[in-house]
Amino acid sequence: MPEPSHPPSTQPLVVAFDLGTTALKAVLFHGRAERHRLQFPYPLYAEQPGQATQRLPDLMQAFTLALSGMEEYLTRHDLTPQAAAFSNAMHSLTLIRPGGPSDVYTFADLRAGTGGHPVTHLHAQTGVPWHPMTPAVKLAALHAAGQLTDVARVSGVKEELLLRFFGVYWTDQSTASATGLLGRGGTYDPQALAQAGVTAAHLPTVHPIEAPLPPLRPPYRDRYPRLAAAHWAIGASDGVTATEGLGITRPDQAALSVGTSSAVRTFTPRPAADPHAHLFSYRADQGGQERYLVGGPSNNAGIVLNWLRDNLNIPQDLDDLLHATTPGARGLLCLPALSGERAPLWDPHVSGSLLGLGLHHTRVDIARAGMEGVALHLAWLSDLLASGTQPLREYRATGGLTRSRAWLRVLANALNAPVLVPDGADLFEGSAFGAALIAARSAGLDLPHTLTFDAVEPDADAPLYATLGRKYRHAVLALQTLTHELRAL
Repeated sequence: MPEPSHPPSTQPLVVAFDLGTTALKAVLFHGRAERHRLQFPYPLYAEQPGQATQRLPDLMQAFTLALSGMEEYLTRHDLTPQAAAFSNAMHSLTLIRPGGPSDVYTFADLRAGTGGHPVTHLHAQTGVPWHPMTPAVKLAALHAAGQLTDVARVSGVKEELLLRFFGVYWTDQSTASATGLLGRGGTYDPQALAQAGVTAAHLPTVHPIEAPLPPLRPPYRDRYPRLAAAHWAIGASDGVTATEGLGITRPDQAALSVGTSSAVRTFTPRPAADPHAHLFSYRADQGGQERYLVGGPSNNAGIVLNWLRDNLNIPQDLDDLLHATTPGARGLLCLPALSGERAPLWDPHVSGSLLGLGLHHTRVDIARAGMEGVALHLAWLSDLLASGTQPLREYRATGGLTRSRAWLRVLANALNAPVLVPDGADLFEGSAFGAALIAARSAGLDLPHTLTFDAVEPDADAPLYATLGRKYRHAVLALQTLTHELRAL
């Protein structure tokens, strides 16, 4: 067998493993270029209202398949990667008992009650809104119900994977921060632990996102020799990796994710000024320097478009729909909270509304208003982010909705700022590339960030969207309690 070799180029060869909510992706990068991609889906179980769980063996099997598939590719092409790291979905929770692990609670599992606490509860200490998606809230509800008495470990997907394959019970700082259990100072917060009914001994030790991992355990080291030869880093949560993947390095830049759901995020050297807990501030130091991922997620983006397509018989092409309708949807305003809402309300029970409906409106007007509502909500989050950090001057967007240039124009008008879209933004594996950047940094390699962007500028309709944005925010706050009452009927 010939000796493993690196590509002749000086660009490093780096592998990223992206542990998503519905699938694991393994991506091999040669410099900035994606050379090979594998994907392994796993089931999401939702048999009960509010349930969204997975099974840990399914995720372990997916990682084993990813290792095998990537090793086979590397062997076939006589390649050896120099570095590897992880990106992982935030807020996963599994309880390890003597009899085995519980199901994995994902961020989308909303069955936990908040115990009557407001969204601001513990936010000053942890930077995390008190919301059922958060492991701290789930643990507090389980503790109140007496269901934690025999728990040996309080863990997550990546943490159990690292224990099995690398022999360490570790978590990275950004993932720990997103649990709601980590204090601003970088250690577990005593009040959050007491509320959750756990101790630091139940939890993984916290390490910087660039921390090198020990070697793969045998027999994995022997089974995957090319991957085992790489420098492995622990990596970070997908919020961090997606933001790094877009090259966000300054607090006046923001990353926009516009896929099934949406989010706006940036990095800051200090937590956001946010007494109302509108946003999260997750700690994610870089190179030993204090740093925070600050932002807000929304439940609603592409999921709204899918609902409109399924129920209103609208044109499948979003550009066609928007070009055939009038900005402002002829006086129609849609609050598109079809699946509750996270930032800035953090309210799983709020629902959508349609305002201004008249006999002259058609289904395409309704559809346009729905997609304008998605953009107006992102603009609201952007303004909250800017008010808590500093003015934002640059937005970089990825996700499926970037396929529609007409909708990007709506978004640019709502933001009143250009939206920069990287080449292939709808297919760009931003989280995986962000993990690759962290892996390269940890290994002392130079992985250049060479994305090229196309700018979508606001136009003469921007003042209209400024007016709509003010009315949208007023309507959301005014109707929040009413939507609760309607859902209870």
